[in-house]
Amino acid sequence: MTTFTSAQPPQPHEQSGLDASPERPTPGSALGLTSVANLETPAVARPFPLSHRIDAAAIWTVVRITLARQSRGRRLLVIAMLFTLPIVIAVLARRHDVYYKADEVENVLIFGMIFQALVPLTALLFASGMVQDDIEEQTLTYLLIRPVPRWAIYLAKLMATFLVAVVRAVLFTTATLIVIHWDEENLWKTVVLGRAPLIAALLALCLAAYVAIFGGLSLWVRRTLVIGAIYIVVFEGVLANIDFVVRSVTVMYYIRVLSVRWLELPGADWSIDLATAPTVSTCLISLLSATAILAILGAWSFSTREFRVKTPEGS
Repeated sequence: MTTFTSAQPPQPHEQSGLDASPERPTPGSALGLTSVANLETPAVARPFPLSHRIDAAAIWTVVRITLARQSRGRRLLVIAMLFTLPIVIAVLARRHDVYYKADEVENVLIFGMIFQALVPLTALLFASGMVQDDIEEQTLTYLLIRPVPRWAIYLAKLMATFLVAVVRAVLFTTATLIVIHWDEENLWKTVVLGRAPLIAALLALCLAAYVAIFGGLSLWVRRTLVIGAIYIVVFEGVLANIDFVVRSVTVMYYIRVLSVRWLELPGADWSIDLATAPTVSTCLISLLSATAILAILGAWSFSTREFRVKTPEGS
């Protein structure tokens, strides 16, 4: 007797040979679409960090542009004519003055005319146009968009202006000094190698302070030439000659004290008593500190001020 058993229908996994727990298809897979979660997010470019270092090439470009601008134009011609005047006076004095004394002529022309009038006027003419020329010629924008901080641009322009002024002043003053002492036997040793370097150092100290003063003044007032001329006459001309405490805030007072100590000039004409006058180190610290403070204030003002730049249409 044959016995029949009921056969179980084959399971789907047995027919296909797949795993018993296959993954369920995701919605849209029948249409050939992929899950949003499986899409790769495109890489987002991160901003390139800017370097905080000052670009030396950009600084040199600012210096070079300022040097070129300050070395041309009517301003330089005026300075050359002014500094030629002491040389002409020295030549005429040598030829026509019967009682010619080189020391007296030097005191009048070098320390009375050049230091008293021509040096501050030179600093005023150069420093007043240091920033204003870029505004007038519509080139300030090109400087401000360079990868250089504003304060560094101002200090670079200040340094270039100082270099232009001091080179001219030293050359013309040395020429005047040589003309004054022309026929002396110790011209080369005593005058050219002895006194001329000391006078050049005094010119550098004097011009550094004046350029810092008038450079900052050009940022703070509109009529820089007028205000600067008043400052030269009142402070450096009148108050520096009065034996009062106010002259201790003038540049000319410290330059005269250094002149008396370094070059052994008579200080009685300026009411300077070496027993009570500042020492050499005090004069140097006072001049250099004032120059640094004024330069920093000018750089800060240049960094925070908004400039009205002219457009080709004149607006």
